[in-house]
Formats: sequence, structure tokens, C-alpha cells
Amino acid sequence: MRKRMMTLSLLICVSFALSACGKASKQEIIESEYYQKLQDQNEKLTQDLKKSRAREDSLDKKIKEIHEYTGDQKLASYKKEVADSTISKTDFVRIQKGKSFRSFAVTNEPVCSYVKNIVKNAYRIIGLTVTDLRENYSGSIYSYALIDEDNTTYEFKVYGSSYIVFDSIPENVYCFDNAGVIGDGLIDAENEKIYASSIDRMKDAALVVTDQDLKFNDTAIKTANLLEKAKKTKEKQDVSKWTEYRFYTQGTVTKLSLSDSKELCITDKTGSQEFYTVSEKTFSKIKKLLK
Repeated sequence: MRKRMMTLSLLICVSFALSACGKASKQEIIESEYYQKLQDQNEKLTQDLKKSRAREDSLDKKIKEIHEYTGDQKLASYKKEVADSTISKTDFVRIQKGKSFRSFAVTNEPVCSYVKNIVKNAYRIIGLTVTDLRENYSGSIYSYALIDEDNTTYEFKVYGSSYIVFDSIPENVYCFDNAGVIGDGLIDAENEKIYASSIDRMKDAALVVTDQDLKFNDTAIKTANLLEKAKKTKEKQDVSKWTEYRFYTQGTVTKLSLSDSKELCITDKTGSQEFYTVSEKTFSKIKKLLK
């Protein structure tokens, strides 16, 4: 019995010693052969991962350079084709949340020429991606389609006021200052603004369009300011042979018709007409602005 108790006591002491004294210190673990092998493997994996990422970055860079180069080559060809074409029609569409709606088409030569000029003079932007545009301009996108006399179509999207992505060159971002002005003028706004008068609406026009010329908001403002000096008359006349200027304000058109004298007519978006007279000096200034 005594012997058995001594054996049990010895086992308890050994177990205690192993649990207390056998616990390895942090330094002993670090210096162990097994830990060093793990460290070496970890270092090797880390270096392999860095090399793999470097290869991926290099490949991504090369792919990007290829896209940029081939994109510029495509655009150069695109510009030549457009320059040599007669654009007979241009379609405009507003895109919101990926859906196309509120479209407008024109055959007006000055408008088609302006959009043709966008293609001819667009230049590539560095450091801006198509993803950036989609994230920042999701509610302000226009799709432009130029159609030439042979029904060849040239298409691109305008983000914000100036950024362009050609449908045939989806990897690159290009720019043309004020590219979005056509859509701003011709396509209906999501929420129509209320104006106190037709002249106030004309002040906000993005485009002033005739069959010979195209002007922008600065001309619209100056013309509308001069029209505020006009005196309304009750006499109605046939304006079919007068010179007509169309002021486009977010899809609504206000027409200004000028006679050969000092008489003029404003036709609002509903077709209602109001006739005015102005001084010879004011009339001359208006004609000069719109010439």
C-alpha cells in the first residue's frame, strides 16, 4: 500500500514538473527548428506573392497600353471617316440608370456639324477610367449617334458636360469641351423648370438654332436681355416669311421671329404668339447677336 502511494506521488510530481517546467518559452519556440522552417516557407510564399503581383501589374499595364494605343489608332481612323462623311442625321438619347429614354433626332446641318466636330477634335484623358465615369455621372449621360449619307453610324456617349466614350473604343476616355450642350438643349429634362415668362425661358436656353448657324447660352442671355426692352403690340401678323431663331431650353423650344423692320414675334412652347416692337438700335443689336 505504501509502495503504491509512493508511486502515485512520483507520477504526480513528474506530471507537475512536465506541465510547469516543460512549457516552452517564446524565445525557445522562435529558435526551434520547426519554427524556422515555417518562417522560411512563409518568406518564400511572401516573395512568390510579390512576384506574382508584380507580374499581374506589369501585365495590366501592358494591356492598358495596348488598349490606349489601339484605341487611339481606332479613333484616328474614326476621325478620318467622319471628316470625309456628310452627316445627314444625328440621334440623341438621355440615359439614366442604364435605361435609354427621352430621345431626339435632328437633320439640322449646324447641329450635325457640331457633333461631327466633337468626334474630329476629341482627345484622350489620362488617369480617368470608364468605371470612374459610370460612378460619378450615372444621372447625366447622353448617347449620340451620327448617321452619314450611306447610313454608316458613329456612336459615342457623353458623361457630364465633356467626357466621351466611343462605343467602338470602350476602354478609353476622351474629352471635348461642352460636348453635352446638344443633349442639354434638345432633350427633355427629367424635371421641367417653371419660368415666369417666355423671355426668362429663353435666357436659360442652351442652344440657339437656325438652319444656318448654332449659338449657345451666352447669346441666348444677351438676346433675352435686349428683348426685355421690347414693347408688346396687339397687332398680329403672318411670321412665316420672317427669320426664325429657335431657343432650346432642356427640350422645350421658344421661337423668336424677326421681320425686316423693327417688329418681332415670340412663340412659346405651346404655340402661343406675342408680338413686339423695339427701337432701331435694339433691333440692330439683336440681329447682330443672332447673325
